[in-house]
Amino acid sequence: MSKLNKPLARNLMMSWLFLWSILLLVTASVVAASADQQGDVLSPTNMVHAASATNDPNTKTNTDNNQKKHLNPYFEGGGCLRTLLGDSDGYTNKLRVCNSNDPPEAATLGYCQNSPLLDYTEVRMAGQNWESNIISAWLLQIILSELLEVPTTIEVGVAGDHGGPGGSQLDFHNPDADYAYGGGDFRYGELVTAARVKDCGTLDRQASSDDYQACFHLAPEVWYEDRFGDTSVQLEGAEPPLELGALGYQSFYVIKYTAQNDTSLNSYLGMGGEQNRRKMAETFPRPTTWSEYCDQVSPTNCQTPDETATRPPATEEEKGYYFLQDGYHGHFRYTEQNDCDRYPLYCTGFFADLPCGWGSYASQQLYHNKIALASENPHDPAGGFNPTYMRQLYAAANYTQNNLMVYWPDLTILYHAFMGSPAEFTRVVLPEPTQECLEARVDPGKRCGRNDGTSTFEELVGEPKGACNAMTTSLKKVIGTALYDISFDPDTPEALWSPAYDVIHNFQITGPKLGQVLKSMSRRLPFKDDETYGLVLREATCEWAAENVDFLRSFLPPSHPRVVQDEDVSGHALFTSALVLGSLAVVLVLVSIVVTIVKKNTKVLYYTQPEYMTLFLVGLGFVGVGAIAMAAPPSDATCVSIAWFINIGYAIHLVPLLVRINAINNLATSGKQMQRVRLRLGNLYAVTLASVVIVGVYLVVWMLMDPPLEAFQYQLTGDVTEDGERIITAYDYCGSASVSSFTNEAFGDLFYMLSYTWRALIILPAGMIGIMSLRVREDLNDTRSMSMVLFVHTIVLVAGIIMSATGDFKSDLMGYASLALSADVLLSIAVYILPKFIYSGEELEAEPLPDVFVKTTIVLTDVVGFTAWCSVREPVQVFRFLEELYECIDVIAEKHSIFKVQTIGECWVGASGIPEARSDHAVRAAKFAMACMKRTDRLTKKLEIKFGPDTGDLTLRIGMHSGAVTGGFMKGKGARFELFGDTMQTATLIQQTGESDRIHLSEATASELINLGRKSWVEERESRLLTAQKGEIQTYWIARGKRDNATDSSSVGGFSVDSDDGDDELLEFASISESKQRWIQWNVGTFQELLKQIVARREVQASTRSSEFFQHSSEVSAEMPLEEVAEIIELPDFDKKAAKRQRENAGSVELSPVVVEQLRDYITGVAEMYNDNPFHNFAHASYVVMAVTKYMNRIRQAHEIDVGDDGERFRSSTLAAIHKHTYGVTSDPLTLFACLFSALIHDADHPGVPNATLIKENEVAAKRYKKRSVAEQKSFELAFGLLMESRFNLLRSTICCNDKELGRFRQLVINSVMATDLGDKELKALRNGRWEKAFVNAESSSSEEFKDITSIRSTTTSLRSSSKDNASMTASSTVSSLRLRSNSDDDMMALESALKDRRDTINRKATIVIEHLIQAADVAHMSQHWAIYRKWNERLFRECYKAYREGRSEMNPGDNWYKGEIGFFDFYIIPLSKKLRDCGVFGPTSDENLNYATNNRNQWEREGESITQSMLKAVEEEYARTDQAQHLETKPGGDFA
Repeated sequence: MSKLNKPLARNLMMSWLFLWSILLLVTASVVAASADQQGDVLSPTNMVHAASATNDPNTKTNTDNNQKKHLNPYFEGGGCLRTLLGDSDGYTNKLRVCNSNDPPEAATLGYCQNSPLLDYTEVRMAGQNWESNIISAWLLQIILSELLEVPTTIEVGVAGDHGGPGGSQLDFHNPDADYAYGGGDFRYGELVTAARVKDCGTLDRQASSDDYQACFHLAPEVWYEDRFGDTSVQLEGAEPPLELGALGYQSFYVIKYTAQNDTSLNSYLGMGGEQNRRKMAETFPRPTTWSEYCDQVSPTNCQTPDETATRPPATEEEKGYYFLQDGYHGHFRYTEQNDCDRYPLYCTGFFADLPCGWGSYASQQLYHNKIALASENPHDPAGGFNPTYMRQLYAAANYTQNNLMVYWPDLTILYHAFMGSPAEFTRVVLPEPTQECLEARVDPGKRCGRNDGTSTFEELVGEPKGACNAMTTSLKKVIGTALYDISFDPDTPEALWSPAYDVIHNFQITGPKLGQVLKSMSRRLPFKDDETYGLVLREATCEWAAENVDFLRSFLPPSHPRVVQDEDVSGHALFTSALVLGSLAVVLVLVSIVVTIVKKNTKVLYYTQPEYMTLFLVGLGFVGVGAIAMAAPPSDATCVSIAWFINIGYAIHLVPLLVRINAINNLATSGKQMQRVRLRLGNLYAVTLASVVIVGVYLVVWMLMDPPLEAFQYQLTGDVTEDGERIITAYDYCGSASVSSFTNEAFGDLFYMLSYTWRALIILPAGMIGIMSLRVREDLNDTRSMSMVLFVHTIVLVAGIIMSATGDFKSDLMGYASLALSADVLLSIAVYILPKFIYSGEELEAEPLPDVFVKTTIVLTDVVGFTAWCSVREPVQVFRFLEELYECIDVIAEKHSIFKVQTIGECWVGASGIPEARSDHAVRAAKFAMACMKRTDRLTKKLEIKFGPDTGDLTLRIGMHSGAVTGGFMKGKGARFELFGDTMQTATLIQQTGESDRIHLSEATASELINLGRKSWVEERESRLLTAQKGEIQTYWIARGKRDNATDSSSVGGFSVDSDDGDDELLEFASISESKQRWIQWNVGTFQELLKQIVARREVQASTRSSEFFQHSSEVSAEMPLEEVAEIIELPDFDKKAAKRQRENAGSVELSPVVVEQLRDYITGVAEMYNDNPFHNFAHASYVVMAVTKYMNRIRQAHEIDVGDDGERFRSSTLAAIHKHTYGVTSDPLTLFACLFSALIHDADHPGVPNATLIKENEVAAKRYKKRSVAEQKSFELAFGLLMESRFNLLRSTICCNDKELGRFRQLVINSVMATDLGDKELKALRNGRWEKAFVNAESSSSEEFKDITSIRSTTTSLRSSSKDNASMTASSTVSSLRLRSNSDDDMMALESALKDRRDTINRKATIVIEHLIQAADVAHMSQHWAIYRKWNERLFRECYKAYREGRSEMNPGDNWYKGEIGFFDFYIIPLSKKLRDCGVFGPTSDENLNYATNNRNQWEREGESITQSMLKAVEEEYARTDQAQHLETKPGGDFA
């Protein structure tokens, strides 16, 4: 930087740092001010005081003197215990906690309190339709909400808002003492709801009855275990049932005076049998409702009072009453059901059964004990009576002294109301229960289907052995798993965990205690339903609770109740030490900045760049200020400033550090280890400023969404208050607003975690880059000291994360974090800054000149056959192959200390003895070369599975030369470390004159190895080299044995290149050669990708699979495949949505393992069909598959295409444009699959001779296929027949989902395979005719055809418009209209015909393109790289010569091979290449085949004769050696040794 720019840069730097400081302070002030406006949330003590003041009854607002007076005194009194006990037991301040059912103004009026800190989640209990359940729920509600501040409500199964008729009816603290039995029909699925939502209070209580979701955490009392199954099996959403402590019993009871009058009614023996039917019918008359009495019995219809009814029923509800005190006293009468004279076999007496939803076995017991009683209530599905009507029935019977029998439980108000009176319940004896009887009980749930007939008679009465008496039931409580979750929420501090679970788990109440409450209720309760009903029940429960408060307190956990007190820890030694160390760090940073400015011209600081060091130190200064703020007493302002100072500080500090270390690494990776880094200050400032802005935006978002504020941590102590409350100590610290309110601690920690994350995203990559750059000389670039700084930062970062994640006391964590940040600052200065100050006194020197490295060995590796291999691959495959190869070589080079100089194409250049001199440089280079040779040989064979045939044939050619080189950096754009001198030129010469799969040594390198005791490694080359530069020289080889014994292993490309891992799949087919197994694996991978595209397209189009599709047989069709060749194959229309979704979804498709296995088995089966011919073998088939794949990819990647009707060419990459340009060939994945499939099978079971010879050799096949395309038709039938076998059903259905697709697939394969017959003149003439029709004649007529179609369309449109406009025509105009319509219909038919012709033209083009593409792929070697052509040309020559030697061919191929190849080029290959170019589907690459074919033809014309003679000589010598060996083996004596 110039002197003019340095002050300007410093001024800019200081300006934006000043601006950020101002922004930091302003934001901190704003957030602090907003936090101060949030109310009294700074201190737990303040919160408690504020809540107490709000809820103090002495501070109630009395502005409204007409405040509604609520009926429930325990609502206005703040709770049962507070109302009844008051000051006597210190309950004055025990104001109950509010719940979700309380009116919104309840807390304001002092009726309840909102717990400011012990913000426990509300507990909801099930309120069922019997009294003992409600008593247990009320007692638990008193314990939890009045003694422990746990909000508690009761679920009744219906919706309703605060105080309304639904949700809060059964709450003990209901304002108006409402009472209604809960829904008896809701099941334990509500526990699952609670397990899902956790907090039942979040559900909408005002929802409609259809939408409302019942939810509870606890069923306080459960009678029948069969409602939820075996108690040993845990329910979903529930824990195993626990004992409640009480025993319950329910069965038949008769009124005491009835039993005294007829003692036979005490037992089933006196009631059962036909002999007692009349007695039962006459003893138990049927009750009469009030309306029935008035309508059917009262002579005045109750208009005149009598002893039974004083008035008519006043409401619809009263009409159904059986008793109402002072209104209707009840009436019993004999009905037809009691008339045994009229119905001697069916008459019955009356009894009252339990209602639907309650468990009763009365029907089974009565029927099988032959007791003639029946319960009849048309308003209940089971014919039973709910508690209200049951009380009325019993009261009516008692009042009128009528006989009554009921089926009823003992733990009820009704049972205890008459206890000790003449009307008390008297138990009826039934057969003693046995285990066999209990197991034969009917399902009580079936009772509810009695009246509507949904339950059968057998389901209602069951088996006779189940008619025994009931057993005493041990009552249970069912606790939902959600209760544990809300009580011990891991996101809530442990000290604030709810005691609800422990209380409910421990709660037990015996039957006698429940009986006390029920008895008290019965004494208060008149037999009428009015607004006081719920009140008297609550009064009885509350009085019992007050009298037994010690019993209730026995269920409190040992550490409850609790109270919160705050603690100030800012004066502790930890925070004092942190404050001192933070101040020291800031002072040291300021001193370092001053020293940096003073000593900026010294050598070390100049090379390091003072501007960079200033940024480094300013960032540390901000971090130090943050450490001081962290050690100060927490407040909203300091919490905000901590976040800003630390994040901005690390941004200013770390980003320049990353920029510098990355620049050093770039030098290292490009071979510039000996060049100093010089950062461009403008770029450095820009990157740093951008990073600070990003961090600033993140901080602003943080401050707006969830600013860090003063928060508190709570610890339960062993201390207690005077009132016996355990003390929770609150420690203040900086936390997010959400954490401080415990509403979403995970969200609150998010921003702190993001702060750690972005620092880690800078520190960890920087550390990794630093490690990779350690080989850079420290005296040139301070890599090691920067790595030490990053190491310190990493330790501090990890320590911070660990402390945040595992620390118990967050207030102490702030102190430790402050110490860690201060230590981070001090250690960074000590490691990085102070050494530069100490050793900075030297004068500036010039940059070092290039060095001379005297003892080095240069290694050059080259891939033999790579250029030809690349010519048949896509660019991405070439790139990925080199990537994996170089990764392998780089790993070996690092292990052997070989310095990588550069790579040029497939040539890798390295040097041993650079940059550190080594005496064993030649040995290391030789070991490196041997390891490369061995490991790349295995690597290429493994990569053949990924990149296809011939990859395993690639080998290395390595050259080595030792000597002195000059090394240095060439300046200019793209500068890098270079080596110069004669040594480099000689090394290049040695490498270029080497041989495939050999390590070539110069004489100098061989001498080095011999001098170092490695003479056995060296092998002299047979002949001396004659070079233009050095004349004749002697060179050497690394002995093969030594190379093969070189061992080295590493993991490259995801697998070990020297282990046998990954070969398991190849060993599955032991009879198949290793190379063929690799080709099979490659084919499987290729076809698998296409299958995924087929499945993806099918999912988008929702194609359906035919139900009969699997029924296809594998029988050979009677029709020849050749006769099925079609002129036009109809391809699918373009579906834009499907094409787009297919491309997007194909990567996510997972094929069934069975499909993949069947695909592998099928390809293996096809491979086994191929004969071991030199040319027509499975390798050739795989090569054709690869050629088709390349052609298809070239078509799809063509981006300069004809899409305009005027022939204008322009670029378009849209799917629709590609579809139009390629005639739909590449738009349909099934078509692509068919083309590759055809390539795979087209030469299956090829005999190694042409069709003319095969017709002579195989008369059966010749007859079958009518002497035409015999080999091709046989290949198709064999391979396609294999596919149709049942063992490939799933594979076949994946390829084609219905018969239509299978038909199109078969047609494509037939056309493609038949197209490979080059010798059938008739087929060739047909193809040429189709070509002319598709591409020559069609082009000349397409323009006129388009004009005709356009004219027809416009004419039809105008005719239709004129017809619509003439809606009101005269008679004469109507005739004209009909004529117009006739003309319009004709034009429409013409349009449809023209459109069909146009579709046929497109499909004809697609069909002929596919056939020519397959033809081109079959002879692809003719139009590819010369080396590829020579390789396959020689194989075909060998196959023809083999047929000649075996007598299958009359002509020696050597006689006419040269001219035959020229003719084949001229009359087939070049014309075919021109057709591929002219069809236009290949875009810019359309000339590639033609160019290669023309070049190969010309080179063959020049060299073909000598090549032919050479091939002929080689094959004749080979057969001569074979003949000689066979002769010696058959010679008498056998042993020719």
